[in-house]
Amino acid sequence: MKPCHASFIALTALAMLLSGCEKPATAVKSETVATVAGDKISEAELNLAVSRLGKLNEAQTAEAKSKLLQALIDQRLVAQAAKKAGLDKEPAVDVAMAQASRQVLAEAYAERKFKDVTKPSDTEIADYYNQHPELFSQRRIFRIQELELKLDPSRMSEVEAKLKSSHSLGDFVNWVKEQSIEGKTAVAVKAAEQIPAPLLGRLNQMKDGQVTILPGRPGHVLLQQLQESQLQPVSLEQAKNAIERALTTQKRKELMEADLKKLREAAKIEYATGYAQAAEAKANGEKTDSEKDSGKKADEKPTNP
Repeated sequence: MKPCHASFIALTALAMLLSGCEKPATAVKSETVATVAGDKISEAELNLAVSRLGKLNEAQTAEAKSKLLQALIDQRLVAQAAKKAGLDKEPAVDVAMAQASRQVLAEAYAERKFKDVTKPSDTEIADYYNQHPELFSQRRIFRIQELELKLDPSRMSEVEAKLKSSHSLGDFVNWVKEQSIEGKTAVAVKAAEQIPAPLLGRLNQMKDGQVTILPGRPGHVLLQQLQESQLQPVSLEQAKNAIERALTTQKRKELMEADLKKLREAAKIEYATGYAQAAEAKANGEKTDSEKDSGKKADEKPTNP
């Protein structure tokens, strides 16, 4: 196996093990492949870990099993040490373990109930292709400079006014430094399919050099300048497999949402005082006041410095 494959397996194994999934209470009867201080590791558990790496050839599978078994042993040793230290009795750890268990059950439920989704037809795939030229026939690669500012909301109008009056983004950055406003900058190159739909629509309307202001994480604002974009279209044949996956995922999501709605309607859900309104709005897909304010900001037109 090539070194890059070994690194991939090691990283994937580590990510999987750190997810904190617990063994099911009633495990499938399986041969034991190792025992760590009385704690058994079954062949079924090892095979499940290997299956998460995707399709491997015989040699890769053998190496993966060896590496993953050692990773599972390490996981047992660390978990046993944590229990000896009483960490499993700490409230935060107890909550996290319960959440991990529920997540595993939820994923297993979704996998079993929505596994067999009808594949989209060639007509559906072609329609999707034609309905999204920004992702395919008019697909572009964008080079974007981002400037994130740590900003008090009271200064937002001042910053917007200065951005509009600046001759260039460089002039604006110099003003930001003079004002002792904390910020960090980065340059990213992204294809259309890597960009959220609302932002992609805005970028496609922008000219090279234009700047737009977006709401950032709490207490921050994000400025993006489109430095350049290049047209790199994708044919229907090239995009077919990706579209099929996207449509299948979308169908599964719709089925899951419909099923969840039925589960909610059938269940008795009681809220503590002060939580009902926000929780119900979220469940019904409604936006809270803060989300509406963020949406208004996101809908603003690009600003030219």
